[in-house]
Amino acid sequence: MISGSVRFLVNVESLNGVESVGNLTRHRTAPIVTKTGGEYVIRYVPVISGESIAHAYQMALVDMADKLKLPVTARTRQGELIKFSDDDMLEAEGISPPKKEGKTLNDARRFEVDVMLKDLVADVGGFMYAGGNPVRRSSKFSVGYMIPVLGNGDIPAQLEAQFHVRYSSSKMENQAIFNVEVGSALYTLSFMLDEEKVAVPSNPGPQVEGEKRLQEQKMNRVEAAIKSLYTVLTGNFGGKRSRFLPSMELKSAVVTVTDFPFITEPGHSNDYISLTGDRVKKAKDVLGGKRVLTYAIDREGLNLGSAERISDPEDMIRRLLEEAKKSLENVK
Repeated sequence: MISGSVRFLVNVESLNGVESVGNLTRHRTAPIVTKTGGEYVIRYVPVISGESIAHAYQMALVDMADKLKLPVTARTRQGELIKFSDDDMLEAEGISPPKKEGKTLNDARRFEVDVMLKDLVADVGGFMYAGGNPVRRSSKFSVGYMIPVLGNGDIPAQLEAQFHVRYSSSKMENQAIFNVEVGSALYTLSFMLDEEKVAVPSNPGPQVEGEKRLQEQKMNRVEAAIKSLYTVLTGNFGGKRSRFLPSMELKSAVVTVTDFPFITEPGHSNDYISLTGDRVKKAKDVLGGKRVLTYAIDREGLNLGSAERISDPEDMIRRLLEEAKKSLENVK
C-alpha cells in the first residue's frame, strides 16, 4: 500500500468553485475545527474537494492507459465517469449484466472481471452497477479534501473576490461585470493507493475466465496507477485553470510503502514527516508487517526523521515504480 501526505503553498487559485451568486463565482469553503487559545473553534476556510482531485487522477489514468496499451471505454475517455452504472452502459460495451438467480456470488465476480478488462479506470477507481443485482468494486485510490494547514492556532488561508469586466470594444456599453473568488493558502492533502489490489477482483468466489488476462496485465496496470500519482504530487488538478492557473509550489511530502494498511500523518504540523516515520515502524511491529519504506521531499527545512530524502516528484514516482516491480517479482 502506498500512502502519502503533501503540503502545497498555493496563491491566487480558483481550483474549486461551487456556485454563482449574482455576478460572483464562489470558491468552495468548508468548516474546520482548530484549537485557538486553549479552546476549539470552528472556522470556514477555502478547500478543494477530493472529488475534484480524484477526477484529475482518473483522467491521468486514461492518458497512462493509452501509453501502456490498456483498455479504456469511450465514455471514460470523454471524462464521463459513470462506470458501468446501468444496463444501457453495459449494452453499449457488450457486457452481460450479473445474473439475479443461481450462483450470484460467482456471477458478481465474473461481472467485475468483465468490467475491469474493459476499463482500467473502473479497475483502479472502482465502479458501482446499480441494476437488478448490484455489484460494487471499491476504489483502490483514496483521497480527501485539500485543506489549509492547521498549525499553532493560525490558519494560513484567505479568500478574496477579484473584479473583472468583459466588454465589446465597438460598443462600450456592452459590459459584463463579474467577480471570481480566489484563495491563497498553505494546503495539505492525503492520499492512498492500494496498488497490490489493482487487477485483483474483490468479489468472492472461484477464479473466473478473464482473471489470467488481468494478471498478465497487472504490472502495466500498477505502473499506470503509480504514474498517475504524479498528477497529485504536482498539483495538476482542479478547474478554472485557463485564466486562474495558480502559483503552486510543492513545499514538502511524505510517502510510505507498506504491506499492511497505513495512513501517513496529515501535514498540519512541521514534524508530520518524522511522526509518520516513527508511527510506520511501530505499525510494522504491531501488525507483523515485512515491508516499510518512507520517502520524503523537503523544501521547508523540516525534520525528516528516518525518511529517505527524495529530490522531487519525478524521483518519487521512479522509486515507487521500482519498489512495485520488486514486490511483484517476489510474488512470482
